[in-house]
Amino acid sequence: MLKPQPDWLAAAQALVDGLDALPDAQGRTALMETVCAGLGDALYPAFVNLLCHIERQGEPAVQALVADALVQALRSGRLPSGRLAAWGTALQGGGDAGAAFGHGRSLGPVEYLCAWHAQPSGREPLPANAFDAALQPLLRLVGASADARALYCAKLRADAQDPLGGSWSRSARQGVLALADAWEAGAPADDVAASCLAALNGGSSLGRLRAGLLG
Repeated sequence: MLKPQPDWLAAAQALVDGLDALPDAQGRTALMETVCAGLGDALYPAFVNLLCHIERQGEPAVQALVADALVQALRSGRLPSGRLAAWGTALQGGGDAGAAFGHGRSLGPVEYLCAWHAQPSGREPLPANAFDAALQPLLRLVGASADARALYCAKLRADAQDPLGGSWSRSARQGVLALADAWEAGAPADDVAASCLAALNGGSSLGRLRAGLLG
């Protein structure tokens, strides 16, 4: 359980210090996995928040350190992830809510935000303004490494186009693909987030209004 008022800056600094003390990217990947495992799926958003704080407060060298660790994590299939209920599992059976949301998939930080905003997951849906506030710093942090951005875009496309099961809703797939397209094309983080939100919410004027993109 998190403290009532977590010291996010101190926690982010502790993560950075731990990463910096390790001699190679493999060790840094293992440390991020350990942090996520210690928090557990219920507190995975706290890990995402730590990454956001590192982008907002960290020097370019610090951001590059974390981005390079993410390169190794992406290449090895060990991206620090949290589990959310897969699309449709909330509708299966007649059991209690915990059982209904018991089947899920592991998601990295960017796609986790997309699923949390766009489809039932057992959590309160992530509001559009909170989605935007978290996604933009994540995009900038990963984008500190061109390799990390390219690898992450490839991962997002592979995840969204995965034919197995019903892990993604249609709108979530569209949002993830729109994000990958805009991000890979070099659009700034605010434009990437806007494209993703519009697709997550149907791409229509009504959807953009819901996402808070129009006045």
